[in-house]
Amino acid sequence: MEPDAVLERVEESLDVLAAAGGRHDGMIPSILDRESGEMRRERPDSISGQREVDRAHLGANLIHDEPVLRTLHAFAEVRDRPEYAAAADSYVERFVTECLDTETGLFPWGEHAYWHLEAETVGPDTDDVHIHDHLRQVPLWLWEEIAAVDENAVEQFADALEYHWNDPDRPEYNRHAPIDEDRRWPVDDERSYDFPRHGGHFVFDWSFAYRRRGREAHRRQIERMLDYWWEKRHESGLLMLESRGNTVLSPKQTLSLAATLLQTAETMTDAAPDLAETMRHRGETYVDGFLAAPHDLENGVFPLGCRRSDVEAGTFDSRGADPDNNELAAMPIWGSAYGQNPASMYGLASLLAWRHCGEEGLLAWARAAARRYAAEPFPDGVAVPAKDAGHAVGLFADLYDVTGDDVWLERGEELADEVVERYLDAPLPRGAAGIDWYESQMGPGFLINNLARIAFLARDGREHAPIGANYTDR
Repeated sequence: MEPDAVLERVEESLDVLAAAGGRHDGMIPSILDRESGEMRRERPDSISGQREVDRAHLGANLIHDEPVLRTLHAFAEVRDRPEYAAAADSYVERFVTECLDTETGLFPWGEHAYWHLEAETVGPDTDDVHIHDHLRQVPLWLWEEIAAVDENAVEQFADALEYHWNDPDRPEYNRHAPIDEDRRWPVDDERSYDFPRHGGHFVFDWSFAYRRRGREAHRRQIERMLDYWWEKRHESGLLMLESRGNTVLSPKQTLSLAATLLQTAETMTDAAPDLAETMRHRGETYVDGFLAAPHDLENGVFPLGCRRSDVEAGTFDSRGADPDNNELAAMPIWGSAYGQNPASMYGLASLLAWRHCGEEGLLAWARAAARRYAAEPFPDGVAVPAKDAGHAVGLFADLYDVTGDDVWLERGEELADEVVERYLDAPLPRGAAGIDWYESQMGPGFLINNLARIAFLARDGREHAPIGANYTDR
């Protein structure tokens, strides 16, 4: 399929999504009919590996939709569609002006909460307590748009992240926090739920707020979080999934925090050079830890989690592990599920970290993951979430952007053709292969964004493509 044909299919999706947002004062409902773009009243059954608590039925979730909004902005400029920029701006404006009056100041977005479009309150409407969980990094451009609507919203959220600390007198945080009750999350006797990647997301948020107003409270929070995992690292540089409970070493969590610290350091060089240097040093140490995990690059097998003995032996063996402990499984290629994100997602994170530190092992890891995708046929009969396909296309696109090697562009275009055929046989993409509805929680925004990116790269070249990589899902 020619690049312009792919862009036309993406533009058709953007037309329907922008119209869907227009019917709801700017915000795009999560579950839509693929032909009309109308919000589906009845909630479809969840697919394998999808949790009901993560869905946004009758609501909208800005964290799900940020790849779509970024694509709308790119097409507004390149395709001369100013109404697209207006649609994206309208979404953010409504979210900031109407959806942020919560008890704690945390926002209704992320993994467990959203904005219910009919009740006009935090959703889901069946929970007694609505939970904040970052889910993904909030990209810099989105924080800038939020600040442009209301500068105080940035301060509100940065201050509210305090609720993720379980107890002011106990040095432990939880990735969960109440949104609509003025209290902290109770300490769990068994587990801490203090995933490293979430700490990185918080550091990025606090750093954005600190650069704008220079408040010492935000600097102290950054320092506190930087030290939190540094003191808990394995001698290899790897970090645990969490500090209490499931203490398996987690390459994916380690890479996420490493990439975020390296990225954030670039933004903090002028505002706080000492903090920036600490972020760089610790980020590079965590990169070393990620690369020390027993990956099998030759065969494209990468552990989600590993034991200390695995690191020492340099081999990964999941046999005999608890089947419910998916941290001791290999990263899936296709068909990701809750807790088991696809290898393409970490390939993109490794390229983000490589862009900031130049460690060649990261580039080798991304290449190995991409080779696995080139060799692994798309499975039939599996409800592969749209984000798996989107990230895979994005991995090929970013490798081409980084290396200039045409083989990655060719593989990316081949996969894009298959993705269009499997997912985009209607104006809106399927939320997962084989299902008949669009659902933002499954990541079709990444599919739309990366189809556009590979097509622009093929048509306009690396120097002129208007869409960069989206690294937020890590």
